[in-house]
Amino acid sequence: MLAKRILTAVLGIPILLGALYLGGSVWRTLVFLIILIGLVEFARISGPGLYIDYLVVAGLSFLVLTYSGLDGTKLLLWLVFQFLYYLIRATFSGMHLFSSAFNLLALFYVVVLYSFLVLVREEFGIVWTVFGLSVTWLTDTGAYFGGMRYGKRRLAPSISPKKSVEGAVFGLLTAALTGFAFALLTNGSPVRTVSFAIVLSISAQVGDLVESAMKRERSVKDSGSLLPGHGGILDRFDSLALVFPVLFALLSAFS
Repeated sequence: MLAKRILTAVLGIPILLGALYLGGSVWRTLVFLIILIGLVEFARISGPGLYIDYLVVAGLSFLVLTYSGLDGTKLLLWLVFQFLYYLIRATFSGMHLFSSAFNLLALFYVVVLYSFLVLVREEFGIVWTVFGLSVTWLTDTGAYFGGMRYGKRRLAPSISPKKSVEGAVFGLLTAALTGFAFALLTNGSPVRTVSFAIVLSISAQVGDLVESAMKRERSVKDSGSLLPGHGGILDRFDSLALVFPVLFALLSAFS
């Protein structure tokens, strides 16, 4: 399993970083493909009742909004109109407003949250995007190996039995070191960068648990099988779903 995880990372990370470096339409296209595959995987674990037309219209409209420049007014109008569209769509499909509400979850969890990969890159540049990716990946690495070596107390046994408190602490420490290294490399404020890294590390670990909870509720092990050793796109990018919205908020408030 570990060998497959490493091989997938060796092949996948250069593609991701290459697209990130090129930016523009290349990065947008890659994020779009990640979102598209993520929606397919979400549909797989959600079961019947998914409104494909709703996800296409609402999801793609948000991507267009994101790629054309997102502001508060556009976002508010999009939220109102997509929610009205959902209510109308559900009403004329048999009034299953609550049982089909996972359509809203798919839209917000996959489309909205992952779109911040584009927003951070275009609003704050490649360095902060690499920072978010690095903190996330190294948090995962630190938690994985720290948990394997020292893990004794379960962090959230009902959600993810293998995760430990000790692993979570190692993830935080690894993130803090990553933040300090970035501060040195970019001549930034060590206090601010390390603080950002710790907040993002917590967000990454919570994001991991959120996706684990969704899979456990649906009694599935992985969201997909696209990435050997990791599972699907949602399994690999679950931490980023929370990290990049939080990073965008931190940079908007404190940069």
